[in-house]
Amino acid sequence: MFQNGQRVVCIDDHFEPWVYDLYTALPKKNHVYTVRAMGTGRSNPRFTVTKDAEIKIQAADFDILILLNELLNPDDPHSSIKQELGFRAERFAPLEEDLAENEAVELVGFGKETKSWE
Repeated sequence: MFQNGQRVVCIDDHFEPWVYDLYTALPKKNHVYTVRAMGTGRSNPRFTVTKDAEIKIQAADFDILILLNELLNPDDPHSSIKQELGFRAERFAPLEEDLAENEAVELVGFGKETKSWE
């Protein structure tokens, strides 16, 4: 999957309306981020309202979630353990950097340049 420190690009920034109430920072499609941590967590929660008008998670899927260096969010208010709200790993793809371009940048200024116009 991904590793800490790996650069990734967001490929899916469509969120359910309830997400905007819980998260303070969300990824944007085609933006580049750095993986801070990975772990298991819940996704696609299904909520229920109790007799006391409290919103509780009735069920959820287990998923691989990632945290990003560039985005910080509060802890999951529906979890009994202190755990920052993360993002499903499938929302991201590894950043494919142009290695040929990076090599050209690294080689600039090395060696002696000679030009022949004949």
